[in-house]
Amino acid sequence: MEAIVLGVDGTRASASATQWVAERCAREPSRVRVVNVISNLTADRHASLDLLESAERVLRDRVPGQAVELLRADGAVTRALTRLSAGADLLVIGVDPDHPVRAAIGGWVPVRIVAHATVPVCVVPAGWTQTDGDVVVGLADDTSSDAALDLAAREASAMKKKVHVVHAWGLPGVVVESSVIEERPDRVVEEHRALLDAAVRSLQRRFSDVDIESDVVRSSPVNALLGHAERAALIVIGTHHQGVLAGGLTGAVAQDLLWRARCPVLIVPEQASTTDRPDA
Repeated sequence: MEAIVLGVDGTRASASATQWVAERCAREPSRVRVVNVISNLTADRHASLDLLESAERVLRDRVPGQAVELLRADGAVTRALTRLSAGADLLVIGVDPDHPVRAAIGGWVPVRIVAHATVPVCVVPAGWTQTDGDVVVGLADDTSSDAALDLAAREASAMKKKVHVVHAWGLPGVVVESSVIEERPDRVVEEHRALLDAAVRSLQRRFSDVDIESDVVRSSPVNALLGHAERAALIVIGTHHQGVLAGGLTGAVAQDLLWRARCPVLIVPEQASTTDRPDA
């Protein structure tokens, strides 16, 4: 049984994250821990309890008898959610793409949580609604997306959707005596297509029940993925946590997706194991 930690704070984005978790629980039996983090100095404990109970009602209205644990935590949001989600299968939070400035004033909390969490984090945008789109997953040049590919296939299988693997590439230039010599585009495309085909074959061997499509795009990773964001049910990317979201399909890519995508974005740490999770 999947263990989910849901962070709630009373915002519109938090309500969307709660609805997303409720739909997930209706599809797959799960245990949910609902967490509200409050400051020791400005704590309104009655309001916090109301937030937790409201989330519990949403979950149990959608799934009668749903297992829900309510937890009020003190301190910094990032540290508390990172600590309380350790050992869970998934951490879910909300984000409001229409108010990035407000989020910046608050310390870019979603970005900081993603950077520090040791489990997959799903960031649900305010106003989220279900779509019939595919599960879209980004393939990096390194190993940072391996766990993301596996989890994307599992998600697609559970949701009865296709997986769309997207690999973005740019044509590098070589500087020789103050001039730039570009590599042959056809050779570069062949190399990236070979990388993508190998990843798809590996997924097909391990997830034979999932339909898989793939795309090689000459673009930046963020633009390639955002090209699917309006229709996607879910976008999945990987991270290897080098610094604050550095490397692979992370860094500016993850931040841009969090603030611009209108579908949930699932960020998967490189070390996450998703294929052999035992049922509890």
